[in-house]
Amino acid sequence: MLNFRNALMGFTIVLAALLLADVFIRISPWFYPGIVLVMISLLTWGSMNVSSGFYMKMLCRGSLEVRSVALSFDDGPDAAFTPGILDVLNENCVQAAFFVVGSRADENPGLVTRIQREGHILAGHSHTHGFFFDLLSLNRMKQELTFTEGSILRITGKRIRLFRPPYGVTNPTVAKAVSSMRYTGIGWSLKSKDTVKQEEDALLRRLIKRVRPGDIVLFHDNRAITGKVLGAFIDHLRQHHYSVERLDHFLQIEAYAD
Repeated sequence: MLNFRNALMGFTIVLAALLLADVFIRISPWFYPGIVLVMISLLTWGSMNVSSGFYMKMLCRGSLEVRSVALSFDDGPDAAFTPGILDVLNENCVQAAFFVVGSRADENPGLVTRIQREGHILAGHSHTHGFFFDLLSLNRMKQELTFTEGSILRITGKRIRLFRPPYGVTNPTVAKAVSSMRYTGIGWSLKSKDTVKQEEDALLRRLIKRVRPGDIVLFHDNRAITGKVLGAFIDHLRQHHYSVERLDHFLQIEAYAD
C-alpha cells in the first residue's frame, strides 16, 4: 500500500543506494535532485488527494453494491444560507452530515441546535478554517479541534467523533492531531464544486453526470447556489432509484462518543 511511511522508507533506501553506488562508480549529480523532486511530488499528491489514504485513513465512500448516497455540508453554519438548505432537506425527508466550523457554530448556536433537532449529524471542520490550517503546529491544530468539539458539546450536549480537514488537505501533523482526538477522518467521493460554479444548471448537470452508488457528496452550506440546486438533485436521485442515507448509517460508524 502506498502511504507516507512506505514512501519515506523507499526514498531512504534509494538515497542510501545512490550514495553507496557513488563510492564505487560515478553517479550523475542530477539523480539526487531528481529523486527529491519525485518525493516532493508524491508528498504533495498525498496531501491534496483526500481519498489517497497517504497520511491517514479517510472514509471517502460507501458500498458500491448499494444504490445509495450520503450528503455532507462543509463550512457552516451560515445564517444566510444554512436555513434554506435545512428547509430543502426537511421538505424531502433527507438527513445529512454538517461539518461545522467551530467559530461559526459559536456565532449561530440556534442553527447548530436546529441541525441536531432535525435529525442531521454534526462533525468537526476546525475552529477557524484558516487557509494555512495544515501548516499549524500539532498543539495549535489540536487546539482548533478541541475548541470545535467544545463548541458543539456546549450547544448540543454531543461529543463529536467525525472530522473533515479544511480543504481535504492532510499531512503527518493532521494525522497525529486526528488520531490524538480519536476522530474518524471523513472525506468525499463526489465534489459538487458549488464553491466555484456560478450557474445552477451547470452545477446540477455536473452532479447528475458524476453521481455513482456509494458516493459521499461534498456540498457547502455557505453558498446560495447550493440550496438552489439541492432539491432538484435529490429529485434526480430518487427518480433514478437512489436512497439518501445519513452519513453515519451509510458508513456504519458512530457520529458521537456519547
